Amino acid sequence: MNIPEYVEKTVGQAPDNPMIFFEKEEVTYGQMFERSCLVAGNLKALGIQPGDKIALMLGNSLEYLYCFLGFGRIGALMVPINPALSFEEYIYIIENSEARFLVLMPELLPVLPRLLEVLPQLEKVFVAGPDTEHSTSFSSLLEPCEIPENTATSDSDAALIYTSGTTGKPKGVILTHGNYIWDALALYRSNRISSEDRFLCVLPLFHVNAQVVSILTPMLCNARIFLVAGMFNPFTILPMIEQYKITTMSAVPTIYGLLTRLPKAESADVSSIRFFVSGAAPMPEAIYREVQRVFKKPLIMGYGLSEATCASSVADHEDPIRWNSVGPALRYTSIRIVDKAGKDLPVGEIGEVLIAGPTVMKGYYRNPEATAEVLQDGWLKTGDLGHFDSEGYLYIVDRVKDMIIRGGLNVYTAQVEQIIARMDAVEEVAVIGVDEATWGQEVLAVVKIKEEHSLTEKEVIAFCRENLAAFKCPRYVRFIDELPKTAIGKVRKHELHTRFAKIAMGKDKS
Repeated sequence: MNIPEYVEKTVGQAPDNPMIFFEKEEVTYGQMFERSCLVAGNLKALGIQPGDKIALMLGNSLEYLYCFLGFGRIGALMVPINPALSFEEYIYIIENSEARFLVLMPELLPVLPRLLEVLPQLEKVFVAGPDTEHSTSFSSLLEPCEIPENTATSDSDAALIYTSGTTGKPKGVILTHGNYIWDALALYRSNRISSEDRFLCVLPLFHVNAQVVSILTPMLCNARIFLVAGMFNPFTILPMIEQYKITTMSAVPTIYGLLTRLPKAESADVSSIRFFVSGAAPMPEAIYREVQRVFKKPLIMGYGLSEATCASSVADHEDPIRWNSVGPALRYTSIRIVDKAGKDLPVGEIGEVLIAGPTVMKGYYRNPEATAEVLQDGWLKTGDLGHFDSEGYLYIVDRVKDMIIRGGLNVYTAQVEQIIARMDAVEEVAVIGVDEATWGQEVLAVVKIKEEHSLTEKEVIAFCRENLAAFKCPRYVRFIDELPKTAIGKVRKHELHTRFAKIAMGKDKS
């Protein structure tokens, strides 16, 4: 099955059922199917061919969904771009993806002349608004036209998802229609979703989490989706849950932490919620505990990466919850834990997480060397470190590249972060390794302090010494106003490495 067939199947079940509530507009399943077909037909009339790429620089919007669900009908690929990226990043992704057309939000019109000047490959630009000198209104793609035959197959390329770049330049992950469908099917069956469910889509649609967890998965059973517009505003979330009787939402730990600290959080009516889902970044124990105290609802965690479409494991909200586990492997997915030689490790031992199954990407676009590094013998090398317990629950410990080796001993940064996050004054923390002449690497904690709190380096180190082995304790602590992050809350640790690289060498006391 491919995405257009998937849409058509859901429409056949209940065409008049409301699908999307966005701002003040309601779109039924039948209307979504019709409009996605019109977008495909009009793009084909403009010359888009199978394999062509169309870049999307949009915020959460109905236009985004028409594109996501419609492009595949004519074999075109979606290239989602975070609108908050820099101009240079726009250029890199559009150029690397070889996108022919661009769809953008009105707020980005001021940069369009510069984009067109340096990107002659862009043949046509659509704007989610009225016509301008350099762009055509997206509404023209919704005009009546001949609806084309669905040319995609399960193996056809559906999207290029550019990685968040937490370790450097982003790479274009090639996801097929089958990748998307298999992941949605697995998620649907993991937590018993029904037509009575109401999903709140908080995360940006340019990210696979929103595309798979909050759009494709509820579509399988004609559930309702409430799409949050514009920039993330934590003050709107709890009122939306109360007003629309939301049953589930997927977000990142940072968002849940913000929600628990809102002035009226404890009096908010979240009785309709069946469970919350968290992913994309490690869950601090302090945030998990606060969600339980304030909202008293299950908070389950999942694990995945763009290279495996979205989710590869997720906890079941009805099982006994191990708060720090990302659950067992999803249906259709196989997960192994291996040592550096690729040998399987026994239960409880930490090694690299490998994934196989129909959700694993085809490869990196125009980058065979990087593809060969991570796709080996049918398995995806994730670069994440983890272990299983005796019941098959997966625990993610760290990134291979983030692990610190101090004097030959392994220090898992996520473990140190969990400890420091327990301190009352700590808002957020990121731990990295910095080069040091004697031990090879030393542990550096970069901390954001909560408002109206104070904290010293000595206090952080002393707290760690009470709770960690001596070799795992930070040698250095630096305080920062904001941790650099991707759009979905992952800390850009490579930026911290660049900023604090020389601290342990005595060349930088910043």
